[in-house]
Amino acid sequence: MKNWKRTFIILIFLFHSLCCIKCFSFLFSKPEEKARKYLKLSFEEYKNAIKINPNDTQLIEEYERLLKSYLGETEAKVELLLIFKEINLQPKINELLIEIVLNKKEEALKYIEKKIEKSKNISEKINLYSIATEISPQNPLYWFNLGKLLIGINRENEGIEALEKTYKLNFKDVYLFYYLALHSFNKGDYNNAKTYIKEGLEISDDISLHKILLKIYLSEGNKEMAYKEREKIKELIAYEKKRVKAEEEKLVRIPKEKIEGLNPYYFIGVSKEEQKLYIVKFDGYKFLPIKTYNCSTGQEKGDKEKEGDKKTPEGSYILTTKLEDPILPPKYGIAAFPLNFPNPIDKRLNKSGNGIWFHATPIERPPYNSEGCIVVNDKDMKEIMQYIEVGKTFINISADRSFLNFSDFKKIKETIDNWKMAWESKNIQNYIEFYDENFLSDGKNKKLWKSHKERINRNKTFIKVEIKDLQIIPYGKTKLGFLVIAFFIQEYSSNNFSSKTKKILYLVKRNNNWKIICEEVI
Repeated sequence: MKNWKRTFIILIFLFHSLCCIKCFSFLFSKPEEKARKYLKLSFEEYKNAIKINPNDTQLIEEYERLLKSYLGETEAKVELLLIFKEINLQPKINELLIEIVLNKKEEALKYIEKKIEKSKNISEKINLYSIATEISPQNPLYWFNLGKLLIGINRENEGIEALEKTYKLNFKDVYLFYYLALHSFNKGDYNNAKTYIKEGLEISDDISLHKILLKIYLSEGNKEMAYKEREKIKELIAYEKKRVKAEEEKLVRIPKEKIEGLNPYYFIGVSKEEQKLYIVKFDGYKFLPIKTYNCSTGQEKGDKEKEGDKKTPEGSYILTTKLEDPILPPKYGIAAFPLNFPNPIDKRLNKSGNGIWFHATPIERPPYNSEGCIVVNDKDMKEIMQYIEVGKTFINISADRSFLNFSDFKKIKETIDNWKMAWESKNIQNYIEFYDENFLSDGKNKKLWKSHKERINRNKTFIKVEIKDLQIIPYGKTKLGFLVIAFFIQEYSSNNFSSKTKKILYLVKRNNNWKIICEEVI
């Protein structure tokens, strides 16, 4: 009992000390800093009070006077509009809109556009664009951006309504025609979808539009036109690959020592700290960042630990499949690629959860805005997809961009080569030396793995292993140590068995050497 009381007193003391530190920090702030903090708090409290008491005229007038002195008359009215939009108080909205349209239309729109640019809140952006469309209903860009935002948060019907208004205003954009065509296709209205596709293709020979057209012809049983569309899609893919290759050749390289037997390959690197996505190429010498894009990861920072924690996992994952329309809901944009999370390392570390995707979105997501997925906008995904080969391309997610500094290719390549030779030699003692003491795969630790391989080898007169398309991808720091992935096509043959599989070796760094800590067959 005494120990419990002592612990409670210590906790109270620590809490009090923390509060005191914060108080002292505020007390010794500059006067202008204190004033700004008080003013910001005052604005927030007024907003909350108006939401609770929207018919309190005196309260609204007080808040408006305060806003006018701080922001200006027109800006104050826009801020009030936002509150009324949030609580759906239509009479007040109409009253303010009439006043703004008659007197301060351009000034209000300028303030709304600035506020949209700064805002990191999607709901606030939707309300701002909604206000903008009511002030200036003939501006197609407002309707277009509002439509994309609504689709991006899974309010598809409202989003399509906004995009249809954009279309009536004679706005020309490939993505406008893509989403309208996709919506019509999903409803079974093929004629309308074809109209949108035709208009979109007049702007750009877009592969996404051709893919919808192919699906229409297949649904209609029009084999001849379906064949033409397939050929057209192949042609566009080939052209894009050629363009990407030409761009890469312009990059300046300062080659170091070439790693023999390791062919060029790509992977995707994500820096959560920067909210950036990199296309990374191993060019035979080192990792080379080819392109960089903005991205959005989980709302909560840190490595994913359990289902529903809104964190993005850290490590390296293979993009297992590609999901596209019409299976894919429009809020996921033009494509989505599920990750193999949780992988064997995650499971060993007791991480849980599922449904982690790398996917697109019709909108510009603010930083740290996903449920745990990695998200880019549609335009960027269209470019990124040129570097993705499903079942072969990896995505490395880390707190920073440490994946660009990795350089231990030669030693890992030698480890893989020597492991392969030890396996072929059937010398089990040499072979097992390549495995870490913490090895675990298919429920077998190092000792059981050795026994398993000894039992298999008894009936072998020879073993031949070929390793093709080897990729070495950094994984990152874990509780098991610093890991890398070796991914390759394995062709195995012996006197009584042969197979061809995709394999991942998870290797851990121990005393400047690399040891296998897990094996996985894909």
